[in-house]
Amino acid sequence: MRLGLPSRPGSVGRLHHECPVCNSSDLEYEFIIDGFPACSCRQCWLLFLNPQPPPADCPEAGTLTGDESGVYEIRAANAAARLAQLTRYARLDAGRLLLAGAGPEMESEARTRGFEAVSLSARDLDGPRLAEVPTGSIDACLLYCALEKAADPGTVLGEVRRALVPGGAVMVVAPTVDSRTARLFRSQWWEFNRANRFYFSTDTLQNLLVKNGYGDPIIAPDDTMVSLGYLEKRLSLLPPALRYRALRLALSTAPGFLRDRTFRFLRSRTAMLVRVKPARAVPRLSVIVPAFNEAATFGVMMDRLLAKTIEGVEIDVIVVEGASTDGTRDQVLRFRGDPRVRVILEDRPRGKGHAVRKGLEVADGDVILFQDADLEYDIDDYDALIEPILRHQRNFVIGSRHILKGGVWKVRRFNDAAGLAALFNLGHLVFLALFNLIYRQNLNDPFSMFKVFRRECLYGLRFESDRFDFDFEIVIKLLRKGYRPLELPVNYTARSFAEGKKVTILGDPLSWIRALVKFRYCSLYPPGNAR
Repeated sequence: MRLGLPSRPGSVGRLHHECPVCNSSDLEYEFIIDGFPACSCRQCWLLFLNPQPPPADCPEAGTLTGDESGVYEIRAANAAARLAQLTRYARLDAGRLLLAGAGPEMESEARTRGFEAVSLSARDLDGPRLAEVPTGSIDACLLYCALEKAADPGTVLGEVRRALVPGGAVMVVAPTVDSRTARLFRSQWWEFNRANRFYFSTDTLQNLLVKNGYGDPIIAPDDTMVSLGYLEKRLSLLPPALRYRALRLALSTAPGFLRDRTFRFLRSRTAMLVRVKPARAVPRLSVIVPAFNEAATFGVMMDRLLAKTIEGVEIDVIVVEGASTDGTRDQVLRFRGDPRVRVILEDRPRGKGHAVRKGLEVADGDVILFQDADLEYDIDDYDALIEPILRHQRNFVIGSRHILKGGVWKVRRFNDAAGLAALFNLGHLVFLALFNLIYRQNLNDPFSMFKVFRRECLYGLRFESDRFDFDFEIVIKLLRKGYRPLELPVNYTARSFAEGKKVTILGDPLSWIRALVKFRYCSLYPPGNAR
């Protein structure tokens, strides 16, 4: 642990003893940002200045004047693009907008489009002006590079929620530590300065929003348009560090015909669109069970599942039966009258992925979990898997068979087919290496059935896989949306083909290769969605 003190002893603001997102007290100082200690939460990994600089030490960011060549045009174009995102998501053609930290170009663009604009500076979020906005008077809100500057982002989001109409939309644009530029520049990232009290990742930002009553997230990189001349002027507003002076010098030597040419810059900020959603008093876990030809194990699994209780959590079960030929459907129908069970009967076998997708269409729990109808996975692992999500520490959890638990490597040990088990384990390692290489991850078991996630994570996504390639598709699309899974060890007992395993040796691996390539480059948000 590295502990730092402010550059001016005694000149400090608020000191946090708990994480503002997940309320964990497991905090650790990391490094110094602009003279103030940066602290991280070891549970959700929020990074923030702690203690905070006092308001006098957090000046408003400098602004570029619009009378210089190309500056106004670029800022106006970026404002128009962001406003179009917000109004399209909110489905607004007119109304009242709250614009915080957005600048005069955004206000002008809003009024040009027929909206009434209420403008606040980032500093106003900590003062009385936000509280003075009448309750239920705002149709949509844009927090542009403002939330991370607030002394208490949760309080700000609560005040914004109060000011919004029911179902009102919010667009948060903030620098994120999992953005390309943050990963590229590391400690030299220009967003590390005392004006920014908090440094969110995609996960921590969504958890903060969900905790304060927002949902239906659409997440996208804030790819703004810039020019070399514009970047040079922006650098002039940053602290007089040697690296910024060197960059300005390099930009100043660019040929004139290049200086005003616009292009999209490596993103440093993320845009997250959400809307006000009513919170459920008791969180609900929806367990989706695809079932096909599992007569030997289905009844035992369901008895264990319905006997499962988690304190403070409701559990409902969605069984999707795939037209089995071994009597599984008769067993499924025995549970049809249970008020905790919803049964979907398919007219023909269409594959595990199709069954899970049908379950997702009706699942309404706060947290979603997949449970196979066999007995390979342990229902008693549920508690540990959902806890990080309910505590707002993670949005996506994978129960990994590859993380040692009790010193035992649990993946595939077929008692009746040792050679086949070795082949499957080798294939797993090959596909794991491909997956981690293509998606720049370091996961142990992204193909585990135990995938647990906040239902809000799926908003805006569409799925198409029908077989076991769905396990690839859902992980890939959640990764591309911005979520980073937490892997936790789970109990696992493999079964062989003789015991009912349905993966094919040739056909399914080919579909996995196709999924690895296709879902890397397909559109994440299909046309016609809420974005």
